[in-house]
Parts: sequence; C-alpha cells; structure tokens
Amino acid sequence: MLRLTPNRLTLLRIVLLPLPCFLLFGGPESKLTALGLGSLLGLTDYLDGRMARRIGSSRLGALLDPVADKIFVGVTYLLLYRLGYLPYVLVFPLLLREILVSGLRGIQPEGLRVRRLARFKTALQMGGAGMIILAGFLPVFPGRLIMEMVAGGVLILTWISAWPYLRRGVPALGSFPGGWGNFSLTVIPPVVLLGLFPMSGTFWPLVLVLLGGSFLSGLLLSFRRPAKVLNG
Repeated sequence: MLRLTPNRLTLLRIVLLPLPCFLLFGGPESKLTALGLGSLLGLTDYLDGRMARRIGSSRLGALLDPVADKIFVGVTYLLLYRLGYLPYVLVFPLLLREILVSGLRGIQPEGLRVRRLARFKTALQMGGAGMIILAGFLPVFPGRLIMEMVAGGVLILTWISAWPYLRRGVPALGSFPGGWGNFSLTVIPPVVLLGLFPMSGTFWPLVLVLLGGSFLSGLLLSFRRPAKVLNG
C-alpha cells in the first residue's frame, strides 16, 4: 500500500489540478463537481502541513508546498477570469504578489517567516475561489457583487501578507551575489506572461503551463541554495 507523505500529497495537488479545471467549463453539475474536487485538493494542503509538523518534511517538500499553493491559486483565478467570474483588474494584482514573493524566495529562501498569516491567506484564496464559483449560481445581482467583494477581500489580505516579504526581502537583494539580476530574470518573464494572458486567445492553456513552469523554476533556484524556507 502506498504510504502518504507530505511530498506525495503536495505532488498529488499539482498533478490532479487539471481535472477540476476542465470540469469548470461544463454545466452546473460539472461546476459543482469541480468545486468538490478542488475542495479535496485544497484539503491536501492542510493535511500535508499537519503531517509535516508531526513527522517532519524534507527540504524539497518544504519548498515544494508553497509553490504548489501558488500554482493552484494562479491557475484557479486565471480560470475564474477566463470564465467571466472576475475582472482582470482584480486577478492581475493578486497573482503579481505571488510572482514577487516567489522571486524573493528564489534569491533568499531564509527568514521572513509569516507562517500563520501566510497559511490563512492561502486558505482564504482557495475558499474565496469556491465562494465565487457558488455565487455564479445566483442571479447577476447579487451574484456579481458577491464575486467582486470576495475577490477584493482576498486581494487585500494577499497584499497585507506580502508586506513583510517586500519590506525585508527587497532591500536585502543587494547583499546577494547577482541578487537583483536573478530576481529580475525570475520575475519579469511570468509578469509578462500574466500581462499577455487576456490577449492569449486560444493559446491561453499554454500561458497557464508556462506560468506554472515559472513557479517551478523558482523552486529549482531555491533548492540550489542552502537555506531555511520562506512560508508564504
């Protein structure tokens, strides 16, 4: 019997993510199924965190977990925009925060621990996406109002949780060899992809894959550096 570990739960969250994403493009029953599957995948984030605190986690697992969360959140909110649930003016800054924090993690994966707020932020992002999907079953009013209010609240907390990273991480970039250059190389490509997403037309799935790959490339950069892990 395959033994569940924090690393395997995290990988499961990434590998199975396309299934609820595909179901979101179906009818009401498919959307509810997608919501249920997405909730189960979100629950794996809680479970692997509990398991990691109880039995410990490898360095790869500790780095992979927040990356998996960012891929999950990024893909979900871009699909919510694609399906017409949210305007891009709310989605873009939310995902911009995730890209900036991932860039900082790649250069200096130590210190800057805001674990409790970061975990709450991620839970709110995932739960907020579910609330937005449910609001889609309501009439245009109040459904649209609920969607944008939930997304606005998620966006505000997302940036509040980013402040300690930016306040301490950005000034410290100059103390790392090639810090600003590596940070730019890590951040600029995904930001460009994010900006191009509304104009991607039928190529939007490719943009999603490339954005996910950009988060994973940041993970590889972090893993090469002997350091403690940022949680956020």
